[in-house]
Amino acid sequence: MFDSLRSRLILTLLSLLTVLAIASGLATLTTMKQDSQQQAEQALQVAANVLLQALENRATQLSNSVRLLASDYGFRRAIATAEQETILSVLDNHGSRVDAALAVLFAPDGQLLASTNPALKSSDFSPFFDPTQSRSAAAFSDIQRLGDESFQLVLVPVRAPQVIAWIGMGFQLDQQLAEQIKGITGLDISFTSAQGRNHSSRNSTLASHLQPAVLTALPELNAGQQSPFSSPDEQYLSLALPLDQHHALWALLHYPTERWQSSYQQIRQQLLTIFGVSLALAFILALVIARSITQPLNRLTQFATAITKGESKVRLPEATGEVGVLSQTLSQMQQAVQQREEQLVHQARHDHLTGLKNRTYAEQELQQLLSQYHCSLILLNIKNFRHINDSLGFTSGDSLLQQVAERLKLVKPVASLLARLGGDEFLMAYPRPFQDSDALILKMQLQQDYHLDGSALSLSFVLGIYCIEADSQPVSDALRRLDIALSRAKQLQEQYSFYQQGQDEHHQRRLTILRDLPTALQSNQLFVVYQPKVDLKQYRCHAAEALIRWSHPELGFIPPDEFIQLAEHAGLINQVTDWMLSAVIRQLALWRSQGIELKVAVNLSAHDLNNPSLPEHIAAILQQHQLPTKALALEVTEGAVMKDPKQVIHILHQLRQMGIELAIDDFGTGQSSLAYLKQLPVHEVKIDRAFVKDIENNYQDELIVSATAQLAHGLGLKVTAEGLENKAGLSILRQHQCDTVQGYFFSKPLTAEQFSSWLGSFSLQPKQWFAPEDL
Repeated sequence: MFDSLRSRLILTLLSLLTVLAIASGLATLTTMKQDSQQQAEQALQVAANVLLQALENRATQLSNSVRLLASDYGFRRAIATAEQETILSVLDNHGSRVDAALAVLFAPDGQLLASTNPALKSSDFSPFFDPTQSRSAAAFSDIQRLGDESFQLVLVPVRAPQVIAWIGMGFQLDQQLAEQIKGITGLDISFTSAQGRNHSSRNSTLASHLQPAVLTALPELNAGQQSPFSSPDEQYLSLALPLDQHHALWALLHYPTERWQSSYQQIRQQLLTIFGVSLALAFILALVIARSITQPLNRLTQFATAITKGESKVRLPEATGEVGVLSQTLSQMQQAVQQREEQLVHQARHDHLTGLKNRTYAEQELQQLLSQYHCSLILLNIKNFRHINDSLGFTSGDSLLQQVAERLKLVKPVASLLARLGGDEFLMAYPRPFQDSDALILKMQLQQDYHLDGSALSLSFVLGIYCIEADSQPVSDALRRLDIALSRAKQLQEQYSFYQQGQDEHHQRRLTILRDLPTALQSNQLFVVYQPKVDLKQYRCHAAEALIRWSHPELGFIPPDEFIQLAEHAGLINQVTDWMLSAVIRQLALWRSQGIELKVAVNLSAHDLNNPSLPEHIAAILQQHQLPTKALALEVTEGAVMKDPKQVIHILHQLRQMGIELAIDDFGTGQSSLAYLKQLPVHEVKIDRAFVKDIENNYQDELIVSATAQLAHGLGLKVTAEGLENKAGLSILRQHQCDTVQGYFFSKPLTAEQFSSWLGSFSLQPKQWFAPEDL
């Protein structure tokens, strides 16, 4: 309905008028309401001043009368002689003369001596009388609730010449006073009393059915509140005035809101009438204006529609003014759009740097190619191109990529599809099988010198090749297998590789492992086994090495070397290490509670040793399980040390200072064993199982073990041999002073329950494992 320009013009004009009318009306009504509110508040304030002035005049009148009585000689003599009847007669007569509702006489200590109201006691006056004592015996006036009534009371001292008594008189705050105030101010008034948050009406000029509604607002009053407030039914605007020092008595002045609401409603109705008439006139005017604008535009729209249909001989509609300019501009725009559309289509399908087809367009063409031909796909990568960017700059790198693209266009045979997939990766497709000889010819053509700033530069290329029979397999699967072939080519000396059946399954297995590893850490798929470490001198087992195992619900048992390596590459190794440390320390605490004290070693990776918070984290887990640091040992490989020797050595020093024993694992297989051994703060060297498992048959292995043991002992380190498998090897290891041994000869890695059972059996007869000549 509102899609046409005419409708929108009409709606815009009407909306603008409506907004202006509403804004004007709201501003007028708001100003009027605020002005009426202010007038009401001023009326309340004037009435409050009148009430206060009336009370003050009554207090002055009463005070003068009481002072006159207090100075009467006969009355003072009657007080001095305690003539009770005379005192009561004087109080009654004098009170009647000034129309006082109450006359009382007090002793200087506040004891009530006489009262025209026999029902009142001394305790009724104590809240009023005490303050007079602190005012140096001066006259005092206040409004006070006495019994069930409220009085405006004045106390004056009787002197002879010292204060011999206090005389007081009071006017009652009654209905008559309320009616007098209403007659003066024209506003209703209520006198109320408060007990805590409860208020009750004493006297009021309001109708009885209106009083409860007004009183519901009173619990929110406080001594500092002097602002008017509305009753819940909003019939009155009220102002509350505290009448006594304790704020137990209040006067409420009521201004009826209907006095100004009627005029407010009348003006609002007039504004609505004016708004309705203006809106009708505006609608007629908007209709006329919209028609004069939209008719030329409709003709121009018909012209634009004809252009979109490809009608090139359409005449421009005759128009003048802005519409004529618009029609000419539309014609020019149509020509420019055609040119830009061609450019956008080209940019959407081609790489902006090399001009080759981009990945999106290549995938579209590749789908058709795969379904029609027995073709070969080649994924080409420039070896170490990142180092070229780092050393020569990105501008030089871009120049080389452009030269490579031009070279690819010239290679023989010419590829049926040539594209840049991104970075330094290029895709080539041939509608025929590709052989090793073809790969070598392609590499030879590509490796000819490239020129950069007048210098010749030789590039090396890596090729992943995938030969596909004509089928309808998804392009994503083909590109994934091509990427697998490229990854394998980077590991081969030939620098090219053909995709082999089954490699995709291996790739999927790796992805599955990485995907499920975080879940496995939380679902008890991982578990820990323990391999004993036997002390060859004491024939005892006080230590073990903890090894992680994974039983996958679909893949079955996954070797630790496989998923640990993937976890390191994917950045998940810290989660694995945290799980392993927590599991081992928890088991150590359980064994310790059972009286089994062991030292268990946990392996750390290079990523773990680059974590500055590792010592603090281990200390927190040990503290959580109340386990001493001597119960835990940590093993690191030489390769882990070589990643960042300075950082690793710093972390190892912190761990050693905590009291944790450290060991170099797989010693002898690294590249810098001797160079870093003297710097490492370790306690133990573990000889790799490659030198131990066949030591009884290999003299070279025996020499290596002997030399390593002598070197380690010379540096004050213990020596552990891994991979012992028979008793003959055990004798040789003892002969070369190895301190501890672990291997299948004593036990394979065991679960915690199996290890506890094995440990009990070994402890009973440890020497049965050793040859007599070793004992």
